[in-house]
Amino acid sequence: MINMAIVDDDSDFLEELKEISEKYFISHFVEHKLSTFSKGCNLIYELQEGKKFHIYLLDIELSDGEINGLKLAEFIQAQKNANSYVIFITNHLEFALNGYELDIFRYILKEQAAEKLPQALEEIGKRMNIQSGEFYTIDKAGFREKLFYSDILYIYKEQKNAVFVTGNGTSTIRNSLSRVMTELNNDGFVYINKGVIINISRIQKINGLEIILDNGEQLYASRTHIQDVKMLVSKFWRKYI
Repeated sequence: MINMAIVDDDSDFLEELKEISEKYFISHFVEHKLSTFSKGCNLIYELQEGKKFHIYLLDIELSDGEINGLKLAEFIQAQKNANSYVIFITNHLEFALNGYELDIFRYILKEQAAEKLPQALEEIGKRMNIQSGEFYTIDKAGFREKLFYSDILYIYKEQKNAVFVTGNGTSTIRNSLSRVMTELNNDGFVYINKGVIINISRIQKINGLEIILDNGEQLYASRTHIQDVKMLVSKFWRKYI
């Protein structure tokens, strides 16, 4: 499920952005949920309550007091909202100069939204699918849960279970790590020791045996695995970045 937040104080254009995005996701058979906001402060309230989005479409020039698109992007980054993409929608690209310190995925002129937004969503989809073969499915007790590969931080062994750790919590399946690794079938995952599989794309830094993830969490590789980890991490980033 892709969660997208769209912020624009022009109600007509807000609806247009929603329709463009909806059309793209439906045509590509992508499960999605679109949340629209006419005020930046309303998005901030959602984020403060713990809501997370994969994609943010932000109007830079919001008539919302001191909260414009730049301030929203700063707030999103301060929340350490890992693996999210911010797209600025604007009438004036000169505003982009004020956002050079922010990690903005793309700037799109409003008049070009119908053409450029689907292209941006296509590129985001490709990047997200690098870490995914889309998703891992957990079936148990009468319900099905889909875990996007891009959301998975790491997976560890707990007795006869495999526990998936994501940015939203944990999910458990009665399965061996070796079988999970086979089912993932993706070069974006690697064993760091016998009991832990890590998502390479979520690694921020390796310091000795210490592995620091993009959410600040620290894990440790075994001495027998660390060289393989470094080699596979290097190979992965050369391939995809």
